[in-house]
Amino acid sequence: MCSSDRIVSWLVLAPIAPIVLLLAGWWGSLPALHDSPTVGLVALTGLVIGLALDATVLRRRMESLFTMSNRPLLLVALFYSIGMYGFFMGFPVFNVAIGTVGGYVVARRAAIMGWARQRAVRDGRRVAITMTWVLGALCGVTAWLALNEATMGSQLRSMLGLPFVVTQPMIYGIIVVGGVGLLALQYGLASLTARWFAPR
Repeated sequence: MCSSDRIVSWLVLAPIAPIVLLLAGWWGSLPALHDSPTVGLVALTGLVIGLALDATVLRRRMESLFTMSNRPLLLVALFYSIGMYGFFMGFPVFNVAIGTVGGYVVARRAAIMGWARQRAVRDGRRVAITMTWVLGALCGVTAWLALNEATMGSQLRSMLGLPFVVTQPMIYGIIVVGGVGLLALQYGLASLTARWFAPR
């Protein structure tokens, strides 16, 4: 494993514990503390504990990204998929990056473990299929929210500065065409990335 692999592994795995404990502190304290400023303090404490765990107990695991089996890798991908979706407030376009990184990880894993190129390509195809399904589910949630938002047409018109009224059929068209295009992009990027970085 080269130094760039170690850096990538740290960048992917190190944020998990701090983010999880920050969110646990925030949402876990809300029912008891409500709007109290102490909620922020509890969340910050969770973040600090997560960073401390990374520096101590979890330190040896920070470089294990490329030696993980498929199930832990899937859990990491789901964690970032949900986090990315929430961070961009239900706008799933940026989730394509998760599957693309997944294709890179399984290809580099094959190279590091000494596996054949065919296995890297096969694993990359599995990543592409899995992450396309995950993205499809997130797109479905976004579509449901959009279709149940009475002012979605006016919001799109204002957001994009359109000179015409956005009708309900137009919204359906955007959902279908945009969704299919996004899923195709996810599958294509994940597969191509795995092929590109697979061992020769």
